[in-house]
Amino acid sequence: MLRDRPSDPPTFRLPGSILRFLLLASALVLAPVPRAPGEELYSDSGFFLELPEGFTLNDGDGISRFSFTDPSGVLLFQIFLYEPSRYTDARAMQADIAKKLSARADSEAFVYQRRNAVMADLSFPLSGKPHRGWGLFLDGAPRNAAGKPEKDIALLAYVPEDRYTAYLPFILSCLDGFSVDEEARLYPGPVSQFNLPWDPQARTPRDLQFGNRTLRVPYDPREGQAAQDTVEREFQVFGVYARSSPDLAQAAWARFYRMVYRETFHRLDFLSLILQRELSGEPDDRSRTARLLAWTQGFRYERDPTGSDVVNPLTAAFEARGDCDSRAVLLAILARHDNRDAVLLLSVKHSHALAAFDLPGPGARFPYKGTSWLVAETTATVGLGLIDAGMADPKDWMAVEFPR
Repeated sequence: MLRDRPSDPPTFRLPGSILRFLLLASALVLAPVPRAPGEELYSDSGFFLELPEGFTLNDGDGISRFSFTDPSGVLLFQIFLYEPSRYTDARAMQADIAKKLSARADSEAFVYQRRNAVMADLSFPLSGKPHRGWGLFLDGAPRNAAGKPEKDIALLAYVPEDRYTAYLPFILSCLDGFSVDEEARLYPGPVSQFNLPWDPQARTPRDLQFGNRTLRVPYDPREGQAAQDTVEREFQVFGVYARSSPDLAQAAWARFYRMVYRETFHRLDFLSLILQRELSGEPDDRSRTARLLAWTQGFRYERDPTGSDVVNPLTAAFEARGDCDSRAVLLAILARHDNRDAVLLLSVKHSHALAAFDLPGPGARFPYKGTSWLVAETTATVGLGLIDAGMADPKDWMAVEFPR
């Protein structure tokens, strides 16, 4: 469904880190449609997919062809699976599909999750009208977890050419919401790995202050920039929902943070290992978490008035700066690396974000899915489990789960 004119912006308030969405919202307008919020799709071929909110499956056989449309019916996102013997490599797949579409293609090869891949900017006619979008063409691994060859995969996301600029963040977000297998769900998406090849060996030692200790941690500032690029793109996607689709806005808000979490989870591998070693003398998980919380509480409170106002967790850690949500997502990532479960808590009413952990002991708690989560306030110097009494009502908060 396509609206003829923009709807009025929603009246609900957003946390401080994303209050500025009204200044950046694009001309793209979404119409709400029924959909289970935060739904990640899984194929028996092994891949996972988390599209922006409101996308619906509208065609395909559910086996080798899938076709989704956005709520306005403008963007088409398609997945095609091919037997490994059909194409010699990803380049041959891209060339064949471009030929069938009569498409002009500007393409480049890269490696995604140890698989050869091609990204292509595609322009082609469809139903007598010029269209433009991006394609990802992926060679399946010779053997998957079950010991069988993976199928080759092509992803296409496109719109009428005159809508391309407005829809580009959505096109790239669709592609980056794809994970070729379960492991890939916690690695940067294919667009991110296309823009910056995954190369932890490119990191070089850098001093990082942790309490009264100076730690030497491998870091590549290009990864921080890549992570921030993802934050800015996903903020643009979320901003459209926040402006025009309040029925989907909270689910879109949660997806925004899941995409940030995924982008930075394995970029924080080395730091996580070094912090685990540093905290090895603590008596229990609660004490380890309290040390991490105290560290993030010492960060410089900083907001970015020119962009999304969210510092990605990688940059937050290495530059000791950020808002409440940057620190809370960072804590959730570090906890997961140390085999502790955590969620992000968000409050529209209080314009605030907290981390919360599955830990024993006293303190304010948030009940969610059968677990009583211990809260952690990242921007005030208070102990684990303490929260301002005016913010303590669980009804004021929503939880965001992350992939494990």
